[in-house]
Amino acid sequence: MDVALLQALAEPSRLRIVELLDGRPHTVGEIAAALTLRQPQVTKHLQTLARAGLVTVHPLGQRRVCALERERFAELRDWLDGFVHGEPSGAVLEEYRRAVDAEIAAAEEDPAWAEGRILRILRTVPARPAEVWPFWTTAERMRTWWAPEHFTVAECEIDPRPGGAMRLVMQEADGARYASAGHVLDVSPPYALDFTMAALGPDGARLFEVLHAVRFDEHPDGTQLALEIRITSSTAPAAPAIAGMRVGWEQSLDKLARELAR
Repeated sequence: MDVALLQALAEPSRLRIVELLDGRPHTVGEIAAALTLRQPQVTKHLQTLARAGLVTVHPLGQRRVCALERERFAELRDWLDGFVHGEPSGAVLEEYRRAVDAEIAAAEEDPAWAEGRILRILRTVPARPAEVWPFWTTAERMRTWWAPEHFTVAECEIDPRPGGAMRLVMQEADGARYASAGHVLDVSPPYALDFTMAALGPDGARLFEVLHAVRFDEHPDGTQLALEIRITSSTAPAAPAIAGMRVGWEQSLDKLARELAR
């Protein structure tokens, strides 16, 4: 969005001029009379509006007639629509806060409250299993998607063999990092992958551990990806991460789908 446009509209007298011209074109003298301003003041305001592309001043003999350039307002409308119809982030954050509060309350009663919990996600992605497989088993491809929105993958390692080590570090824009580590349990390329990952605290202690079972089945639209997540151990400090686990995976799989669509 052009900052000059917003600055032009931010001044009260210029905004009043725009509102006046919305009804019909006016001469400079008519604007001065309607707004009880001196003509030199009106002329300076009109020059600012004209530089921003909001108004055109047409010399008609001895008169100067001013009219709105409505296309510029259409650009402003489209820009504002992005804020109106964008993701309702406030509502999402409020929902996440409630989920965190609920998990913390449960953890206070029983530190192992989440053990045995199962989360299942079914998703169809636009590529064959053989094409999807590298995005789960090679660090270079995993870096492109394996983190929720507003996170990046700062570090990623995987040895895609039974017993092979895995490590993932996600980073927020402010530099905060969240590490997890685990190992591969079983592989059947390109149709099955089982692995375990443990979220690590700043001191390296395990906050909670999760067993993942991923299945890649042929589908008319590409691959039906079935992900089962089972929490095998948990601690009270893990409550915020566990509360956001489904949303985090859904957003990560959205990224995966976009990468595969390329």
